[in-house]
Amino acid sequence: MSCRVRTFLHLNPASRESAAVTYPQPHYTGGSLKTGCPLTIFIMSDASRCLAWGTARQTALLKAASEVEDLNIHLAGGPSPEDSRQLSESLGAERIDDLRAALLRDDWDVAWLLAPGCLDADIRRVIREIPRPVATSTPPADAVQDIVAEDAGSKSARFIPLMRHGRPFRGAEQILESFGVLQSAHIEMIAGGDGVTSASLLFDAMDLVHGLFGMPDNLFAARAGEGAPPRDAKIPLTGHLVVSLRYPNCSAAAISIAEGGGKWSRRAALLGEGGRLIVSDDGVEWLSSEGEILDAGRGQTTDIPSAGEVAAHHLKRIALQREPVDEVDPTLDTLCLCEAVRLSCVTGQVEDPGRIAKMLQRF
Repeated sequence: MSCRVRTFLHLNPASRESAAVTYPQPHYTGGSLKTGCPLTIFIMSDASRCLAWGTARQTALLKAASEVEDLNIHLAGGPSPEDSRQLSESLGAERIDDLRAALLRDDWDVAWLLAPGCLDADIRRVIREIPRPVATSTPPADAVQDIVAEDAGSKSARFIPLMRHGRPFRGAEQILESFGVLQSAHIEMIAGGDGVTSASLLFDAMDLVHGLFGMPDNLFAARAGEGAPPRDAKIPLTGHLVVSLRYPNCSAAAISIAEGGGKWSRRAALLGEGGRLIVSDDGVEWLSSEGEILDAGRGQTTDIPSAGEVAAHHLKRIALQREPVDEVDPTLDTLCLCEAVRLSCVTGQVEDPGRIAKMLQRF
């Protein structure tokens, strides 16, 4: 006697998408194997469902992320109707026009905010109230003191992609353990043409340099580009940025942020007792102070990931709660550094980010 059998394979409980595949089902009749009723296998997709909020200019960035395996951008929109139309059509996603309403839905696993200025007080309040994780590639759109005034220790958006949390730098951390004293660093980040912003790269660079050296004695920043730097902290910095930082132990760092530049890239050259260590999304290269090659893992491939690809892997880890978590959250210190850069660009003067942090009672 034949019967219909359905097998359910659910790879990710958070995902509700399924695909049905039907095969002939073998069954036994009178001791002989015959082909009977069809076997229907429902395969539940383990792709993380992503809600994306960006601008039309960031279409290429989002498309690159959507092409990464196991990430499905199925909700997409932006600040303007044209942003929402272009993103949803380009990504083959459901169109959303209201970010707050979309965040309150339950049909996504991780949200990704990219549109400059979208992480305002109202959206941050929503993020604190919802159970699902939210990632951002744009810094909070508010003065630092307003952000500090929010509930300490409450849930917030995770910034991505942070170079400090990327595979190359996490591999370099093992080298840094035996590298000795760091004396200087030069960090170069180039936005490329996919919609990565200067403000995003500045936050990334400041997070990295803070992780390497801590809080500087002072910094000086200059901006190149059209128009004047914004005096309103809610408006993200744009243009090319150059920052010099001096530290109390006679160490120093320089940061260069380029808007545009053709292709996204991030590179840090670290000098110290252990020689020279270069870390980029291409890998790690370590030379001793005598010029001996100690690690030549960098430059072994031409298949360098794009910003969208790198962000997608962070998004998948966040959705699965596998993204690295700092023991002490450095976000507010990083915001103080970014605020000092903005002030220095506006005033043309040296600024002390440590003083800003003390005013906010961080120290």
